[in-house]
Amino acid sequence: MSEDIGKNKNNHQSRLFNPPKNEKIPTAIIRQIRTAIIQGKLVPGQALPNEKELIKEFNVSKHTLREALRTLEWLGLITIKLGAGGGPVVREIDFENARDYFTSFFHFQKVSRHDLFEMRKLTEPYIARRVAETLTDETMNNLERIHENCRLLLESGQNLVGAEAEILFHVCLAKHTNNNILWVLMDFVNNILADLKMEIKPGLDFSYKVMKAHQKIIDAIKARDPFGAERAMMDHIQEVASELDSLAEKQNLAP
Repeated sequence: MSEDIGKNKNNHQSRLFNPPKNEKIPTAIIRQIRTAIIQGKLVPGQALPNEKELIKEFNVSKHTLREALRTLEWLGLITIKLGAGGGPVVREIDFENARDYFTSFFHFQKVSRHDLFEMRKLTEPYIARRVAETLTDETMNNLERIHENCRLLLESGQNLVGAEAEILFHVCLAKHTNNNILWVLMDFVNNILADLKMEIKPGLDFSYKVMKAHQKIIDAIKARDPFGAERAMMDHIQEVASELDSLAEKQNLAP
């Protein structure tokens, strides 16, 4: 009975993939396996067919298959277990992997400060308003804890530029919308922005302005004032954009 189940499973998996046509072979293999994972035909923890079976299904060489599997492993879609009984196993895509995909892609797209701030203006005021509308004690406690960490850093003479606590303030807001797309997007945007700030190197006065702006946002959210939180966030984004553009222009840095 167990042997019949195993045969049915292999027959089902064999129908997932087809030999590549009119496409670079490793790319076609990657695309087909990735699509099967996204569509739920392959689930986290599930083993793919063994190497011999995959070579037969895709009608490719061992070298070509291994090249595609290495790329899928680098992308975080599979884990390749070594030893007897090993092979490619589907893994769950975690938050860090999602962020790395964004970062890897946009690294080559010449993202400008204008692009980042346009995205922030389109999303973060809404996020602040949404959090004020749906505020919970947990959200408020998290925001105040992060803000307090920023204050302690600044009081010790440390610049908030590039500090994890400063990035977390904005990411925390996005996370508490319970919208995972906004969460991943804001984590990516604010980490890229932190890199830009590190390049421009604004002084401590910039960090004090950031702290003041964050306090206004917190106050509006705590008062459950959605539109006040929205305005405070927009004011903050515009102030940061103006400050960084001014400093970058003095340093002859690209927009």
